Amino acid sequence: MISPEKREVQHWLDSLRGTEDPEPERPGGNRPWLPKNRTGASVAVTVLVVMAGFWIWAFSPLAPSGHPDALYDVAFTEDAEDVCAATVAAADRLPGAAEATGPEDRARQIHTSTPLFEEMVAELRAEASQVVGADADLLNAWLADWDTYLGDRRAYAEILAGGSDPPFTVTARDGDAVTSYIDIFAEVNAMPSCATPEDV
Repeated sequence: MISPEKREVQHWLDSLRGTEDPEPERPGGNRPWLPKNRTGASVAVTVLVVMAGFWIWAFSPLAPSGHPDALYDVAFTEDAEDVCAATVAAADRLPGAAEATGPEDRARQIHTSTPLFEEMVAELRAEASQVVGADADLLNAWLADWDTYLGDRRAYAEILAGGSDPPFTVTARDGDAVTSYIDIFAEVNAMPSCATPEDV
């Protein structure tokens, strides 16, 4: 005598082959989780394939990182990191704050280094002009924050040139310093050299 479980499996296999179940089903012996025809089997297989495909995609580099500042255009981020790294290296070769003899000398240092970062932002903006869609909107906002930060540097240099020596402060946006937005964006998109410099 064939057990009810084996009969159900045999029935399912026979249905896939298009043959009849060799033995009649016993009342109450059906297993609802076994497809009873080819259509049901096809649906089950399709569902499994879709689920497997989703998880493969979710753990692949093609899936979004989930951070709202993440860019899809990896080519831009790689080029931007190269541009920023070269600028930071050039700025590092200039005299630092520790070498300044007073506020006026410090002002001259900032006046010398700030144009390097202005050129960097101009080059990044030229690169960003080739980016489209949501990435373009993110980049425009980020570069606007850079413009604000550079304006703060120039304003601070003017204060130092007048003989005062207050702490350097930056403009706030939505309650946070613009430098925090610049730095988070750079970190999320693997552009560490594009964070705000620490030379002021």
